[in-house]
Amino acid sequence: MLIYLSRMQTGKDFIFIFIIFTVSIVSLILYSSNILEPVQKIEAQNSQLKFSFVEKWGSNGSGPSKFVRPHDVNFDSKGFVYVSDRELNNIQKFTHNGTFIKMWGSKGSGDGQFRVPYSIGVDPKGKIYVVDRENHRIQKFDSDGTFLAKAGNGKGNADNQLNRPEDIAFSPFGVFVTDTGNDRILKFNSSFILVNKWGSKGTGEGQFIHPHAIDIDSKGNVFVGELNRPGVQVFDINGKFLKKWGSKGTVDGQFSVPQEHIAVDKQDRVYIVDGESNPRVQIFDTDGHFLGKIGSHCQMSTGEGCMDPDGPGPLELGDGQFSKPEHVSIDSQGKVYVVDRGNKRIQVFAPIADDLGK
Repeated sequence: MLIYLSRMQTGKDFIFIFIIFTVSIVSLILYSSNILEPVQKIEAQNSQLKFSFVEKWGSNGSGPSKFVRPHDVNFDSKGFVYVSDRELNNIQKFTHNGTFIKMWGSKGSGDGQFRVPYSIGVDPKGKIYVVDRENHRIQKFDSDGTFLAKAGNGKGNADNQLNRPEDIAFSPFGVFVTDTGNDRILKFNSSFILVNKWGSKGTGEGQFIHPHAIDIDSKGNVFVGELNRPGVQVFDINGKFLKKWGSKGTVDGQFSVPQEHIAVDKQDRVYIVDGESNPRVQIFDTDGHFLGKIGSHCQMSTGEGCMDPDGPGPLELGDGQFSKPEHVSIDSQGKVYVVDRGNKRIQVFAPIADDLGK
């Protein structure tokens, strides 16, 4: 089974102290005031994981380093960062610290054009794959944005067709795509030849209603999230259902809807964006045990919910908070990049050193 590939003919951080109170309140306050550091800590509370805010970039608009509806962020092997904007129908390329390099794309159905560029995948050779949702295809580019090929032979449910795909994930076990409109998962080899598929519309094990997010851990476990059904289904690399974890709610370890993107880091920790109604990124082990979280609500345009995390310190109002976060990705150094869609920016966090081995 082969997905059609057409090629161009020409080139281009208040620390949460989890102890039994054996001292007086006054002593505790004095103790805390002596150790509290004006550093950039945005902590994952009640957990073993803590993160520090590193930086942010982006603002509202249509020019370089500006976004209207940023959706995904990913990286190539050289550390360059790629961000998709589903309203501007383009891809922007940055250095790892947010310096703009270039952009490409426009609205349309031609090669190199997009109608809602959704997720971004990067293969081991540094080629960029953009899930072009409303064109029912995946486009392949080099790192400079030169169109190379495309997969998907029109809208449909045949083996060489896609229906509003939304996510793509590369792994040593294959390339996995959420074929969302068909409520199925497609697995390809490195040549984009279809080797397996699974799923159907429904609420049972191995069934989906709007499969929206996908990633794979080092052991070949495939994690699939649905936009409006809280929780995660886990499969083996051949699509065999293994387990499901997660439930609807707002406490730690639960999910609100819409539930957004999934990413797995090198330690096989699973990061899930708990999107618009409870904006945060939650972190779990592969069995669904809650490990930590990053973020809370802040709408920068109105100041609603926004806090200054370190008072007179170097951080600014809203740093480490989100409005309508959508995607999360972890780079090769363990830094966590979050698409803060409602605030038109990318935010970057780093795990605090003492927690790196946990």
